[in-house]
Amino acid sequence: MKNKVSLQINLAPGDYPHARYILKHQLTILSTQVDEIILTVDTRPSKGRFAEGWEENKELLNRFLSSEIENSYNVKIVPVDYSPATKQKVADYFFGKNDMPEKDFRGGPFYAYFFGIYSAANNLVFHLDSDMFLGGGSEEWIAEAVHFFETDTVCFVTAPLPGPPNSMDTLTGQQVINKIAPYTWQLAGMSTRIFMIDKSRLKTGKLILTKPPLRGQLKAIIEGNANADLPEHLISAYMDSHRLKRIDFLGSGKGLWSLHPPYRTKAFYDGLPQLIKKIADNNLPEKQQGFYDIIDEVCDWSAAREKISNNRWWKRLGNRV
Repeated sequence: MKNKVSLQINLAPGDYPHARYILKHQLTILSTQVDEIILTVDTRPSKGRFAEGWEENKELLNRFLSSEIENSYNVKIVPVDYSPATKQKVADYFFGKNDMPEKDFRGGPFYAYFFGIYSAANNLVFHLDSDMFLGGGSEEWIAEAVHFFETDTVCFVTAPLPGPPNSMDTLTGQQVINKIAPYTWQLAGMSTRIFMIDKSRLKTGKLILTKPPLRGQLKAIIEGNANADLPEHLISAYMDSHRLKRIDFLGSGKGLWSLHPPYRTKAFYDGLPQLIKKIADNNLPEKQQGFYDIIDEVCDWSAAREKISNNRWWKRLGNRV
């Protein structure tokens, strides 16, 4: 493999309840395929739901990484550096500016994403959020992804197939631009949950900082957050303006595919070891095939849906009184 690859995974204290299971699952599949592994640990709490479990899990996460991860995998644990000097370097690399927001308009991570990619020694960076599951278990996927970058001059982002493959070779809930080959798709935009990117392109063409739509701007003002749109929207806009591609593909053999949990519930945390085994064995219902969010038949999301429903009811009630 001519081009070297860094694996970079975002972590924060609030991630500990799932990361203590999922991180090993991710590293077991990917650690032998890459040249560098960086675990970036956020050091500055967000607001609202993004701050949940921060203080009570901070030390638990640190102990877990030092005792169970550093001893088993060749990783670099890198705390997110918010110092003005480092922020200026990151802001200049990606935006051509002297400064950049720390959080997005929702209070979620913003700077941490770019810091993680910046910290990688290699231009090709495979990023994962800490809650992403991987199926298929391919030991060749990284090398196959690198081949896309080496042979297609407009390939900017690649990712594993979203959801386990189905026999009809279709995807659900994706914006398809073009089908390139069997189980190989050009999709619109990008997702910061899981992607491989060629960051060297950003040395010349910079991303543009933009605000979210009006509703998001109001949310930022009310909750005291930066008026910054989501990183995936900024990168998607850059790809559109430079006519660059995102390619999601399965790869050879059983390939590599991803699944994302849409909620966090007690049932989800309690069932994580069993869920990881189901995904590793591809012991999933047919309805899950071709879809990237874990469905109700795989994990009981009823508590989360009930909470969302109750919140909407209270909001409607509040508008009437």
